[in-house]
Amino acid sequence: MSRIRSAWLVTLILGSTLVAAATAGANTQVPGATPGAHVNRMQQALGLTDDQMNAIRQVHAQQAAAQKQLHQSLRASRAELRQLALTGADPAAVQAKEGEVTQLLGQSVALQVQSLQAIAPILTPDQRTKLAQMGAGGGWRHGGHGYRQSS
Repeated sequence: MSRIRSAWLVTLILGSTLVAAATAGANTQVPGATPGAHVNRMQQALGLTDDQMNAIRQVHAQQAAAQKQLHQSLRASRAELRQLALTGADPAAVQAKEGEVTQLLGQSVALQVQSLQAIAPILTPDQRTKLAQMGAGGGWRHGGHGYRQSS
């Protein structure tokens, strides 16, 4: 089970990292950084061209509405699950809500995989390798101010 969870996390991190970093705007910046600096770092780290960045932004734009809806549903379901677990709700209700959260997480992974599959042809083999290494090694992480490279 932990191997499946680890693979899921790597997939989610890779997809989230590339899509979010490629499309983040000035409203999600690293403190003290110029607007879009984290996007520039991702572009520099992978050696992405402006055309590649535009193509990646298009992939994200095509999935943005579905991702937003999915994340809202997941956030709400997790809150409901926490509430059920903390209030001593019927174990069957907790289990049903846990199943719902698991299903939504699966949909999130599937959407991330679709993003990666759409982005992969945009990248060179070397860029794909670098991105995979960054995700597997924790080279990029999400914080309260968007995605940035770990130090």
